[in-house]
Amino acid sequence: MIDAMPMKNSYICQLMKIFVISLPEAKERRELIDQQMSAAGLAYSIIDGIRPTAAQIQSSGYNVRQRHFRYGYGMSAGEVGCFLAHRTAWQAVQAQHEKCLILEDDAVVSELNSFLLECLQHSPYGLIRLAGSFRKRHKFIGNTTYAKYWGDPAGTVAYVIGPQEAKKLLEKSGSFYMAVDDFMEARQMHGVHTYARFPYPVRHSGQDSHINDRNRPPLFVPTRLRRMLVRIPGDLSKYFYRLAYWYF
Repeated sequence: MIDAMPMKNSYICQLMKIFVISLPEAKERRELIDQQMSAAGLAYSIIDGIRPTAAQIQSSGYNVRQRHFRYGYGMSAGEVGCFLAHRTAWQAVQAQHEKCLILEDDAVVSELNSFLLECLQHSPYGLIRLAGSFRKRHKFIGNTTYAKYWGDPAGTVAYVIGPQEAKKLLEKSGSFYMAVDDFMEARQMHGVHTYARFPYPVRHSGQDSHINDRNRPPLFVPTRLRRMLVRIPGDLSKYFYRLAYWYF
């Protein structure tokens, strides 16, 4: 298989801009990602991660009512902060007016290089996963290294995103009630298709997540039934949208 390269009459873009999301206090992680990026000869910019206060959560766009109605429990402060950090990254991509690479600071990037970034820059896909938490059914697109997913591999440790795709995600995330990786895979909500580049050039380091405050309490039967019923329309929409994406 081959990477989808530009046509001969295409111009060559400058090397892709890279943003690394990292909490300001995560000194060790910042040092590790800096060592890796230096070894690969890649420049990058830091986007500070967010540990939101109660006031920041209240003004963030997090829809507490919808979250409890649909899930039966709330998002944690860490999940909200992660969403806000990625939203900041999407704003930065919009400002660049070209595809950018978004990394989290627990990424292992030993397979990244300038040639791969050039291929990704010229690919016809606007949102490309470079890592995933779970193995999910996928199929390659023609004789290329790019693939479509059937399910959701989860995680946001590494992905390439274009300015138009970033704009759509920003427009639909002014009010949010799900984790950022779930939102990005909710194609029926924002219309952004997710693709993958295989084999993954980035993997998770295995370090504990900074989102370690997830609150998923046991749910009573009435709450579970209500959650199941209210999610049926959305699940059906997701399924039919996935069918169209998979086959067309």
